[in-house]
Order: sequence, then C-alpha cells, then structure tokens
Amino acid sequence: MANFTTEDLAFTGYSQTVDVSNNLTYNEIIERIYLDKTEEFEVVHFCNQFLERYKVPQTKISFQKVESLLQHSILENEVYREQLLDWIATNWVKI
Repeated sequence: MANFTTEDLAFTGYSQTVDVSNNLTYNEIIERIYLDKTEEFEVVHFCNQFLERYKVPQTKISFQKVESLLQHSILENEVYREQLLDWIATNWVKI
C-alpha cells in the first residue's frame, strides 16, 4: 500500500482524534464500510488505499488529488467507502 502520511495532506482542519469504543471488532467492521472524512487518520488511509487499489501513479500529487476529489461537493453526504472509491475512480480523469 502507498505510504503517504498526514504530512502529505493538502487540506487542514481534520480531527486528529480517533473514535474508539470498547468494542474494537465493531469499530473495525464499521471502518471497512464507512469513512469519516473529518478524521485525519481515516483520510490518509483512504487516499493510500485508493492509490493502491486503482494503480494510479503513487505520487504525492495523486495522493492529494484523491483527497481533493474526496472533498467534492457531490460527495458531501456520501459516507460509504466503496461508493467513494468508485466515484473517485470514475471521475479520476474527468475532474
């Protein structure tokens, strides 16, 4: 998997707090389905995951492009990880 970090993010203002409950198995399942676009750690992981899955150039520019597309107004209310991945992949060259 790509190994970009929080230092490579283009945007600021993400929460650096990770929500953790007593039920880690439940959290792991939820995080595979949903993405909290306000959490810095989740955004970094998502962007790296996209770069690996879709075999786009593994550059900081590509990493930040995923981050930028993730902030697109069309995706404002979208929280499902697979839907976000698919939309970004479909619109990678269009936007």
